[in-house]
Amino acid sequence: MPISNPANLVVFHDGMPPLGHWLAAFGVPSVLSILTTYGVMRLIFRKDLQAAIECEIDDVPLKSEGKLVLVGVGFMVATLLLTSSLKKDLGLPACLAALIITAVMSIKAREGPMKLVKEVSWGTLILVAGLFVMVDAVESIGLLNLTQRSLAWAEQLIPAVAATVVGFVVAVANNLVNNLPLGLIAGGTLHAAHSKGLLANAVLIGVDLGPNLSITGSLATILWLLALRKEQLNVSFWQFLKVGVIAMPIALICSLAGALIMSMIVPGT
Repeated sequence: MPISNPANLVVFHDGMPPLGHWLAAFGVPSVLSILTTYGVMRLIFRKDLQAAIECEIDDVPLKSEGKLVLVGVGFMVATLLLTSSLKKDLGLPACLAALIITAVMSIKAREGPMKLVKEVSWGTLILVAGLFVMVDAVESIGLLNLTQRSLAWAEQLIPAVAATVVGFVVAVANNLVNNLPLGLIAGGTLHAAHSKGLLANAVLIGVDLGPNLSITGSLATILWLLALRKEQLNVSFWQFLKVGVIAMPIALICSLAGALIMSMIVPGT
């Protein structure tokens, strides 16, 4: 879905395709990437999956607060989908929806919002701000000229080779600079080069699947690892990489193949 990853929004920005066009282009590649990633994970962790879970699990019904959280998530999703369908920027509506949910939860719990404020990962916000500053820095030294020339070179190749090269280059680059700043650079390059179709789709697939290689590739991965560490569960860089170096390339190849097939079946995707 267009709203499933912030990187999608920064790649296409104001050129976001209609939802029907999006699903036609990325529906099959998404399914293929999910199935192949699942297959690889199932194979790698087959012994762990066969092991017994040595703990007691209490059958506790969901409390009213939990149900309210689910309603809040549904409200956020509806807000994002409605805003996206109207082709409006998602930032302000998402922020307002989050504030409304926070206010309702605070009133329900009869607590002030300061408890929630303390749970905000301020260091992560500073990291994100730094990533956007880095984008301005690399643009100021003329990096977009280099990426435009590279994209123009790729366009001279046959479609299957061009999509594969672009997809893999973008995917690996994600893990060097994170997919948010890379998405901004890639989006600026596509916009400047007026590139659409298969190559643009390959860029987006690389931006979305590339972060599966290492923990540095995506802000979502960093946030997820922070949440795990709060529960005393640590996943090291090398643990992640040993799985990602197998799962990411396989999923990427299958997804790019799906995008190529759909571009031939549905012209304009």
